[in-house]
Amino acid sequence: MSNKEVVPVFIRKGTELAGGATGAALGFLAAGPAGAAAGGAVGAIIQQTGDVVADFAGRTLSHRESVRAAGATSLSLEKIQNKFDAGLALRNDDFFRMRIGYRPRAEDIFEAMMLKSKNQYEEHKVYFYANLFANACFDDSLSADTVSWFMLVLDKLTFSHIETLNEFVLLGRNSKWKWRHLNTIADTSHVVAAQLEELKGMRLLSLDAWGDTLIEATPIAVKFMRAIEFSNPFDSQHGHVIRSNNGASNN
Repeated sequence: MSNKEVVPVFIRKGTELAGGATGAALGFLAAGPAGAAAGGAVGAIIQQTGDVVADFAGRTLSHRESVRAAGATSLSLEKIQNKFDAGLALRNDDFFRMRIGYRPRAEDIFEAMMLKSKNQYEEHKVYFYANLFANACFDDSLSADTVSWFMLVLDKLTFSHIETLNEFVLLGRNSKWKWRHLNTIADTSHVVAAQLEELKGMRLLSLDAWGDTLIEATPIAVKFMRAIEFSNPFDSQHGHVIRSNNGASNN
């Protein structure tokens, strides 16, 4: 079977996760965006993503792995189409360009998105991988190295880690939590306390200076959260210890 036959069959396997995004993705691959937005880079996206999807279709995957990988593909391509519809232009650097002896960086990262999504038991994180790739196609402040690291971060962190990090991104400069409050946090949630230590180790939270340093999201953490467009469909954030008791009454 040719790529034109293989790719749609594989992408439809993601309908269970991606829903209506599947149709949008198939339309994008078949016709590309309409109007002046269509151009060489758009053709590169269609070619590069199609090649990776066709390669995936030939691999031995479980049903759920196929759902997640195909779902990520549909979600990312739908988001790309939506950005074109909003009048945004693709980045104009070397992200989509061929490299001597190597694939374009965009193709590497698209495959990383599919690989990482395939293995996600927390399936809502598939949306974050899709958002990250789609945003990288338009935002030239997201270097290929940065996006690759963000892919790794997403893989290492559970949804709960990311939810905790998001609380500090939302608090911003209004955070009253200090590192000396860690035991107070642990009294409510040992899990959150452990997550804070791990996030600090990844430089996503401020470093500790004798306990008096405020716990704040670092600039790279803010960039990460914006790139993945964090969302929480589980309505669990309202009772989060970080939000519900900011600074433990500043003790």
